[in-house]
Amino acid sequence: MNYIVQQYDHATAIVKTELSKFWLCHVQHGTITVSFEQEKHKLLADTVFVVPEGIQFKVVSSSRNMRMEVLVFDEPLMNVVYALLGAEADFGSLEMAFWSDKTIDEPFNRMLAADYDLLRVAVEQPNLVARNKMITALLVHLLLTLYNASDRPENTTQNDNSKRSRQLLNHFFELVGENILSGQRNIPFYAEKLCVSERYLFKVCKKETGKTPKDLINEFLVGQIKNALLTTEMTHQQIADQFDFPDQSAFGQFFKRQEGMSPSEFRQRYR
Repeated sequence: MNYIVQQYDHATAIVKTELSKFWLCHVQHGTITVSFEQEKHKLLADTVFVVPEGIQFKVVSSSRNMRMEVLVFDEPLMNVVYALLGAEADFGSLEMAFWSDKTIDEPFNRMLAADYDLLRVAVEQPNLVARNKMITALLVHLLLTLYNASDRPENTTQNDNSKRSRQLLNHFFELVGENILSGQRNIPFYAEKLCVSERYLFKVCKKETGKTPKDLINEFLVGQIKNALLTTEMTHQQIADQFDFPDQSAFGQFFKRQEGMSPSEFRQRYR
């Protein structure tokens, strides 16, 4: 298991591109504006926040006195952490970050600051006995503290997460609509455009629709093909070319797998 401490200031570009890494961030001085999940957030000094695996992140602007520290943890450690968090902290294995720029009531604020300080000391001491266990336990406690501080009775955190999931899904649909005619049906392409991992895109699609990203792409493609079959005089070869199938046979096989009938049968039955 690897742990890294990174220090940033106003002159340093702050970008998270490694989707397998988990960032625990502490804005020590100044302010930053970050781009996260297609949204921007302004965070003040003494803010502690997380950027989970599967999420890309960047700081788009900061004050000149900005100082930020990032503790970076790898995926094997986080798998252990999620298992220890258990079902009680049902926040989708931290699918979304829980921002602490809102007012946090005492004693959560003191607990969060203490948790972070202890965790940082443990990360910087390579000779600690049972260091991995200690860091894991401290990280679990910090995330539970952050979760409890954010989980208000009015359930605003859950509502915010659902809103972000729907926004991501809507953006996914828009991208599919824009790129389907060029034959773009690969999940990695859409995940990269959305600045999320394939695994995260899969989770959002399954959560919001019960279907996989591939299912949704195929459904959209079939809908466009049906429209062409019913409303145009295009031949099957022309439709295959329009939707970038390698040949008419591949087009027919795809349509029959999805609809249980050939394009000719569909056209004859419903036109």
